[in-house]
Amino acid sequence: MPNYKLTYFNMRGRAEIIRYIFAYLDIKYEDHRIEQADWPEVKSTLPFGKIPILEVDGLNLHQSLAIARYLTKNTDLAGKTELERCQADAIVDTLDDFMARFPWAEKKQDIKDQMFNELLTYDGPHLLQDLDTYLGEKEWLIGNSVSTFYIIKKRKHTHTQPKTYKESLRKKKVTHRERVG
Repeated sequence: MPNYKLTYFNMRGRAEIIRYIFAYLDIKYEDHRIEQADWPEVKSTLPFGKIPILEVDGLNLHQSLAIARYLTKNTDLAGKTELERCQADAIVDTLDDFMARFPWAEKKQDIKDQMFNELLTYDGPHLLQDLDTYLGEKEWLIGNSVSTFYIIKKRKHTHTQPKTYKESLRKKKVTHRERVG
């Protein structure tokens, strides 16, 4: 078993999917959390200057979704067939496209709050409707068991959301929410 060291800020953020995967697969790892004040010094030592990074036996991997795919590649979390793996990747990338639209770097809190609210109030329900349509009458979006998507879905729903977004989540099939958390 390789030695893993995950480095990220002292918060959930983009590293949380990796932590969920480690926990779900019962894999031991070092969870190295850095403080914002230490970031400039740490950043200069990293390839591409970004985190999270996962050190695997001395080799640094970067990009949270690439790391997630690496960790789940030889498990059923990545899908049981090539087609299921492609489906899982497509849904994960769809969610990442949505999350990339969030104003993470906006400095003015009132503008940031307004943008978050608009995305979650107007665009979030459309995304959920698309996922519900994709689900149809099936119990699982991909195959017949838990996959990376469900772990990512759990991470995405840990943020504070406007009431309208929470209400649309409640309308989702109970089997999905029970299985992720």
